[in-house]
Amino acid sequence: MTANTAIEIIPNKLYWISDKSPPRNQKNSFYFCIDEELVYQPFCNDFGPLNLGMVYKFCVELEKLVKPSANTYKIYHYTSLNLQKRSNAAFLMGAFQIVVLKKSAKEAWSPFAILPPFIEFRDAGYGGCTYKCSVYHCLRGLEKGIELGWFNYQKFNLQEYEFYEKVENGDWNWIIPGKILAFASPSPEAFDENGLKMWTPEDYSILYKRIGVTAVVRLNNKTYEEERFTKNGIRHYDLYFLDGSVPSDNIIQDFLRIAETEKAIAVHCKAGLGRTGTLIGIYVMKHYNFPAPDFIGWIRICRPGSILGPQQQFLLEIESSCKKWKIEGKKSKSKLIKSEENKYSMSPEEHYVSLNGDHGQAERLLSAKKSNQSSPSTPLMPNKSPSPNRASSQTPNSPLKPKTQTSNIFAKNSVRNVTPNLNKPIYSRKSHILK
Repeated sequence: MTANTAIEIIPNKLYWISDKSPPRNQKNSFYFCIDEELVYQPFCNDFGPLNLGMVYKFCVELEKLVKPSANTYKIYHYTSLNLQKRSNAAFLMGAFQIVVLKKSAKEAWSPFAILPPFIEFRDAGYGGCTYKCSVYHCLRGLEKGIELGWFNYQKFNLQEYEFYEKVENGDWNWIIPGKILAFASPSPEAFDENGLKMWTPEDYSILYKRIGVTAVVRLNNKTYEEERFTKNGIRHYDLYFLDGSVPSDNIIQDFLRIAETEKAIAVHCKAGLGRTGTLIGIYVMKHYNFPAPDFIGWIRICRPGSILGPQQQFLLEIESSCKKWKIEGKKSKSKLIKSEENKYSMSPEEHYVSLNGDHGQAERLLSAKKSNQSSPSTPLMPNKSPSPNRASSQTPNSPLKPKTQTSNIFAKNSVRNVTPNLNKPIYSRKSHILK
């Protein structure tokens, strides 16, 4: 089957197509393209998967279009032949099938499996990447997250997700809602050198008391005094290991003990991506039977850029050990054993980094995130304030203010082809996005 073949998602209703031009010659049809509306913000050469907020937006809007009473024409989700856009568009349509149509990841991916291969996602690192994160693994990760109750389509708070993922608003995301969140290292000062509002331990303490986080785990070098958390009733632990490297067995066991003891923890390294995601992944594999490739997909949907370089192969290699620890219980004394069955070969460069770290990686990631967030990637994201006004960014002391979202991610590039009721609006944007 060729790359430009339309595949059927809902019989006689919904189709997906990748081609050099939109399907304009289809009678009684409607097509839309979100290639320039939902856009991934890269750290380096990474390009996806699109985050949980974008998945939610896509599902909300497409669900309205496919309702039986909404229209009688066929709907085409069109994407270009750009390999990166094509993979992200396939991921979104697969996610829609899982979230809204209640299909399994296997069922959702089945129509795409007959098409020419999709390019795999890569990590956010600046070096080479031998591990490939497939679209299918991302869909399996999303499916598992829904199964575990970590993503609830009816209750998801888009405004909160998009607000707190920004650097100036705390740069944090739940990975296991109510249990473990990932965040960037707190700033020792309230503002950076450019006047951007930064979150201090005191700011985070207010938030953590409100959402039930009982402890912070620091994985990077000391940049603030732990007393700034402990004096506010938040316990603090230090488990330092090199930026970009993989954790030792002692670090792993200490982290598991902390996570299994505390009610809820907030974990950070410098950027809150690599070391943070790796240890969270180990906990998740042990306690939730979450396959490593699927977890890498899940955490990148929740928090783009997570888990880098050799940390990817490392998680696959120790998956069997994590399952063994689960059987043995909390007091497991078993040492880490890397599985040869699940072994993914690292390049010489990645092997070196796994032992010696990647100096400066976290600073590059943080710089890229700040640069990306200087301009919104989609029309539904809250508008950024100009630099001189950034100091007015909200903190845990100032509750989120609801914002009416008036733009439609499908409207800008949508076209009808000889459809009934052409003068009637496709749909009104009355959704449960903001509650």
